[in-house]
Amino acid sequence: MLTVREIKRITKGVLVQGKISSAVTGVSIDSRKIKRGNVFIAVKGARFDGHDFIRGATRNGATTVIVSRKIACSKDITVIRVADTTTALGQIAAWHRNQFRIPVIAITGSTGKTTAKEMIASVLGKQFNILKNVGTQNNQYGVPLTLLKLNSSHQAAVLELGTNQPGDIRWLAKITRPTISIFTNIGESHLERLKSPVGVFLEKARLIKYMEPDGTIIANGDDRYLANLSRKHKRYKIIRFGCSGNVDYRASHINVLNNRCLYFKVKRHVFKINTSAIHNVYNALAAISCGLVCKIRYNDIITALNCFRFSGGRQEIKKIGRLWLIDDTYNANPMSLKSAISTLDTLQIKGKRIVICADMLELGPRSVALHRSAGEMIGRSNTDVVLTIGRYARYITQGLNQSKGGIKALHCRDLGEVRRRLKWICCRGDAVLVKGSRGMHMERVVAFLNTSFRKSS
Repeated sequence: MLTVREIKRITKGVLVQGKISSAVTGVSIDSRKIKRGNVFIAVKGARFDGHDFIRGATRNGATTVIVSRKIACSKDITVIRVADTTTALGQIAAWHRNQFRIPVIAITGSTGKTTAKEMIASVLGKQFNILKNVGTQNNQYGVPLTLLKLNSSHQAAVLELGTNQPGDIRWLAKITRPTISIFTNIGESHLERLKSPVGVFLEKARLIKYMEPDGTIIANGDDRYLANLSRKHKRYKIIRFGCSGNVDYRASHINVLNNRCLYFKVKRHVFKINTSAIHNVYNALAAISCGLVCKIRYNDIITALNCFRFSGGRQEIKKIGRLWLIDDTYNANPMSLKSAISTLDTLQIKGKRIVICADMLELGPRSVALHRSAGEMIGRSNTDVVLTIGRYARYITQGLNQSKGGIKALHCRDLGEVRRRLKWICCRGDAVLVKGSRGMHMERVVAFLNTSFRKSS
């Protein structure tokens, strides 16, 4: 519980009206979810302004509001004005986090963050009561709101940190002050503002600046950018995982069974995860490494990973009628597309390998070139048919045609054309990969396949 006096001090705010000695029972930025006695922070996003919802927040029980501009409010409501409400949210969360002396694990990277976070939470959950982000609440709102849920029952926090512009990770790291920092990989993601993989690496690496002094770095040792961490951050313990080279925890004897699960070994211990997407071995290695740092026994880690269930839209592999479907519609960038094509290549099937691919967004000036090179990459795979849709995905088709690999590639005007072509392209035993950035809504293609082919024989 916070008092208005503490909030004013933490945020360097000005008390506009109300009693400085009054207390608040919680923090919210959603006027619909306010509980009696909460403080409502009127944050401003790209598509909303919390100041427009203050009346609803107070009607639903908020007794204190934090604002960044002059507002009209009934005299029984305490009002604190700050320079920036989103900053104030982070400042309050940082203060709250500092009241706890528990392991705080922060995960970042270009791909795999959410899966790694969930795996790590599952492993640590064998011994600790865990707080974690719900879903992908990994931004300047989701991370502080998650931290504000910390209470005396929690023994560790597992947090995914995301970024799409310089400064995001620095701010989130300052709020979370991790004891363990985990880096999944570095690739061509959010290039619209981060410019290049080097820019992505420099942004992600800022996580380390605000680590606890005796912290541990866990990083993908097979990633050429993350190799730089060992030279620049010697004050921290550094643990590397990977599938090759000189790493601390190395996966070997990797085998796919029945298109449904992966087996691999780490230091003579056999692990099983319920997916055939080989890139998830890296996410599992991150979880294994973190579990061992936190003194979780090998047998408990093996059990946790064996029971782990992958969330939908992240290379989720399932049989629908006569087809195999790889649903990878959650998001897309060049690195995750390459991984998805690799998964499609490794499936044991009797029919064709079909890719339905939409735009990879937020790649900035390199969008055309990266889509064209994605086409060339697919051209070197075992893919048989490619359907593309979107402004940039047409260059995947162009790259395929230039690669002269013999793959049948068609660019579709809209989702309706994709559906029509799938009806006559798909046959018994085929495997279909559906991939695209979140904004392309490729889950509608997955829904069509589920409806049209589930009862097929």
